[in-house]
Amino acid sequence: MPEKLLTIREVAEYLKISEEEAKRLVDIGEIPAYRIGGSFLRFRREQIDGIKPDIEDIEEKEPERGKVILDPTGHPTHKVSDMEKEMLCHDPLVRQYEYTYAEKVKDFFYFNDFYIISAALVVLLGLLIFLT
Repeated sequence: MPEKLLTIREVAEYLKISEEEAKRLVDIGEIPAYRIGGSFLRFRREQIDGIKPDIEDIEEKEPERGKVILDPTGHPTHKVSDMEKEMLCHDPLVRQYEYTYAEKVKDFFYFNDFYIISAALVVLLGLLIFLT
């Protein structure tokens, strides 16, 4: 029998945090998660049990952590703890860089190659039909 994976709501209730806070913890890598279908987050109970004491300790030390606040422009944001800042600085996956035009074109062809080839074949077959 396959194991039952937890939803974001179940994890938030289990850890006694909000769903937004749980998503934020997944984004920074504090909670291990699995994406199903590219967008649905699921969690293993054993992994959540393993990190629950750490999350509870952090919540006790920093009760204001993760609370929604407004930045000067009026957009909602959250406080980032010193530990999160340190994690984000050292994580190579979080590193931000300029996305050049050449990289955009390369990615376009990489992710749409099937559609481009299909369209070319349809055009070629259309030309063959109309020219004969």
